[in-house]
Amino acid sequence: MMYSLVGVLLAALLCALVYGEEQSEEKKMNVFRLPDNSNPLSYDLWFAPNMTDWTFKGGAKIIVNVITPNTDTLTLNFNSLTVTSLSVKDVTNTESSRDVPYSSINYVSINEQFEIHFNKALVKNRNYQLNINYTGSIRDDMTGLYKSSYVEDGVTKWLIVTQFEARSARMAFPCYDEPMYKAKFNISVVKKNGQIALSNMPILRTEEGPEYTTVYFSETPPMPTYLAAIYVGEFVPNKDDSKITIYTHKGVQDQTEYVATEAPKHLKVLEDYTAINYMLPKMDLLAIPDFRAGAMENWGINTYRETFLLLANDSKTKTKIRSSEVVQHEFTHQWFGNLVTCKWWDYTWLNEGFARYFQYFATGMVRTNWAMEELFVVEAHQNSLEYDQTPRHPITTSVNTPEEIDNIFDTITYSKAASVLRMLKYMVTENLFRKSLQSYLQIFSYNVAEPSDLYSEFDNMLLDNNYDFGNDLTVNEFMSNWTLQSGYPVVNITRNATANTFLVTQSRFYVNKTEAIVNETAAWHICLAYTTDVSKNFNFDNKSTVWTNKTSPSTVFPAPKNINWYIFNLQSIGFYRVNYEVDNWMALIKQLKDRYTDIHVLNRAQLINDAFNLAKSGQLNYSVPLHLSKYLKNENNTTPWYSAMNGFSYLLERMPRSKKGYEDFRSHVSSLAGTIYKQLEELVSAGNTEFKVLSAWETFSTWACRLENKYCMKKAQEYFNKWQSGEKIPADIKDAAFCIGVKNSKGPSVFNNMLSLYNSTNSISEKSSAESALGCSANRTQLSEYINHILDGPNGPIKGKDMRSVVSAISMTPLGLDVLYEFMSININKTMDQLPNGEDIITFIYSTLASKVTDDEDIEKIKDFKNNPTLRESVRPTFNNSYKAVEYNLEWFNSYSYGIDQWTSEYGEKEDSTTPKPVTDSPTPVTGKTPTSTPAPSSATLNAYNSLVILQLTVFTVLVKTYFLKN
Repeated sequence: MMYSLVGVLLAALLCALVYGEEQSEEKKMNVFRLPDNSNPLSYDLWFAPNMTDWTFKGGAKIIVNVITPNTDTLTLNFNSLTVTSLSVKDVTNTESSRDVPYSSINYVSINEQFEIHFNKALVKNRNYQLNINYTGSIRDDMTGLYKSSYVEDGVTKWLIVTQFEARSARMAFPCYDEPMYKAKFNISVVKKNGQIALSNMPILRTEEGPEYTTVYFSETPPMPTYLAAIYVGEFVPNKDDSKITIYTHKGVQDQTEYVATEAPKHLKVLEDYTAINYMLPKMDLLAIPDFRAGAMENWGINTYRETFLLLANDSKTKTKIRSSEVVQHEFTHQWFGNLVTCKWWDYTWLNEGFARYFQYFATGMVRTNWAMEELFVVEAHQNSLEYDQTPRHPITTSVNTPEEIDNIFDTITYSKAASVLRMLKYMVTENLFRKSLQSYLQIFSYNVAEPSDLYSEFDNMLLDNNYDFGNDLTVNEFMSNWTLQSGYPVVNITRNATANTFLVTQSRFYVNKTEAIVNETAAWHICLAYTTDVSKNFNFDNKSTVWTNKTSPSTVFPAPKNINWYIFNLQSIGFYRVNYEVDNWMALIKQLKDRYTDIHVLNRAQLINDAFNLAKSGQLNYSVPLHLSKYLKNENNTTPWYSAMNGFSYLLERMPRSKKGYEDFRSHVSSLAGTIYKQLEELVSAGNTEFKVLSAWETFSTWACRLENKYCMKKAQEYFNKWQSGEKIPADIKDAAFCIGVKNSKGPSVFNNMLSLYNSTNSISEKSSAESALGCSANRTQLSEYINHILDGPNGPIKGKDMRSVVSAISMTPLGLDVLYEFMSININKTMDQLPNGEDIITFIYSTLASKVTDDEDIEKIKDFKNNPTLRESVRPTFNNSYKAVEYNLEWFNSYSYGIDQWTSEYGEKEDSTTPKPVTDSPTPVTGKTPTSTPAPSSATLNAYNSLVILQLTVFTVLVKTYFLKN
């Protein structure tokens, strides 16, 4: 429903009068929540979409139970709809009903609510049926009930589909749009003959007419509104006897084979793990052309981006791994989220944390040779450590406003929560972890839960099995400690060789302490598992660990005698970073140089990741991670390489201000990247077809070629030449080959052919390779043409869901950044006015520029842009926040660049032609993306440190030279 400005102002004034300034902040926020005076028992929903004028008619019969006395108003969520008729009946007596008059209705648009007022209070414990007819518009922003399209045999075909999580069901029907209000749904849909209609449950019956058919679906189990879903269009199903059916359009139906084969295994593994069979009689998987999220777990009808369901035979290996993960993620939700639902969005991690956890570990049960735990550590665990080292919210956090709810679906809720769950699993053992989850799901089936419910099941299970959690802690106490406070600790280890003791101190880890609101009292219950060069036992055993002191920030305990080095946080199980004395770092560097396999692969990755980020925060000299990473020229497992690639990414983005120093440093990293690329190239050339090798080949060929490693560029150009001549090349080299082919091309033909491929290929995998390659062009005109296709809108070559990835592809070069700035400065208002997600695109371009620009002239341009008085106020706060990255990055450069230049001049390496060692064990993360830069330390707290950089570098270098031979 459209609201006038006057209406909005009156509604706001009404809210102010009702709630008043004297109300507490908590009560003010509660205006966005539904009152708890009633709850829904069932919905009968009827949808009649018009795919000509893009409107729909709807009908909702909602039976509600009044649960408090003196209830004279029923409030539902309601947004962008218009009520055409309303009636209320008392249906407590199933044999008869009676009309209940209402006095008025009120739209509270600012709260997305609809109120029905009664002259006489409704009776507690009685059931009332609300009969609401309404109209609405079919949306084009991929929320609510929206439209999408595809081209089939030259004809544009349209479909409608729903996306309701977290608060968009109210855009399609009046409802109690909060997760705690679970109810049964009876859904019916009117469709044109020749179309199909789908919903959560199988078809119950149909009523056919000459032009339209009404499809009635069976009743659902109790579920929240965000899981309801419908689809209308011309999709066709794959032919399979499984309860799992994949729907897509005819043109790509042949690309469903991979998922059709894998999906039943992923559903079965969850049934076995939870000891609860999948609850619904069917599971539909829909490949939607326009889809904002990756996928959505609607019960019985999961919806996906096409890239995760449609895999041509020659799809990239990484795409197949990612597809398996995403399907597993959504299947996990059928238990964690659908069967047992978080009570409110404060606890979203009970849904998403478990889904992220099992997307790795249940996939590992299906694909035992994919080394999924190593993928988890470098993708989920390390990524969430980096995300959470600037001020963020706790895992369990209070959200009330629509914006807060939308923002809670982030790395903390997904990956950090999953990492803490992994930590808990090791603390209680895999067996008791599984049994506790089975109990939790059984007890809270078809109901809602909050974290204390989960913890209670763990504590009961441990008690029944006489299992001591440790440190006199309950699971409730331990998990609350990690979920209710933000951030995570850095553990500093000091060894007293004379007294044979370890001193452990902890504090919250920040990468930029001046920006943070520092909680000096923050402390965590940490189970300190460690090993030494004498024992070299990297297996985690809760019974042989030491805990941090519950009442003090420091802990002292005996250390083994006669040791050279020690490593804490075995296999990166704990969610914290570890810093050591220089002597121990030196000993670890020597061990890696001499025989790196003596250290567990996950701890090799941990040492690299911790060292780079400790240096980034000013707690460790950059000499340490740079010296440490030199051992990689002998490393034959790609997991530590991913950590190093991510660690180097920030330095490579920041160092261009150093001019000559940057070129030397880039050459050094390029030499390293060439080492791993050569190893993988030889394996593939020898016929190795392991998923982990092929996936790594894609990632590190892209990395090495973007760093202009000569060997990589030579091989990539050879592959591209073969492809151009009509020869088939492996999908996993296409990203690198296409990029180099476009970059090295003369004239417009190669770029135009790549753009044509991007527009015409039916292979989603090949389309993504072409999309990335177009951003590799070294021609300004071509890049401008590419980015300007964004303005073509839904009918253009770049879909709304792909606009961010196109911007990211163009942003990989200085020329690309300049083209993005030019596009934004010329087309800012046009983009925001004409595109449904235009504001999102503009703010994303600006944040990308702010995170990447290093030249003074470019910095001044984006600074002036955000300060321009003509800039729309709706985007100004986001621009101002994004610009902080510029300030952080400059401060980092001033503090650390000279030391890195000095190290590079002394130790930097050039490309060589040495024969690489074969990669014998190289698990490969699914995404090879370089992570977004995290704001760097503020010079306000590092000025004193800055003056010591050169001295520390010199001292460390002398110590290194005396400890082991220079490489």
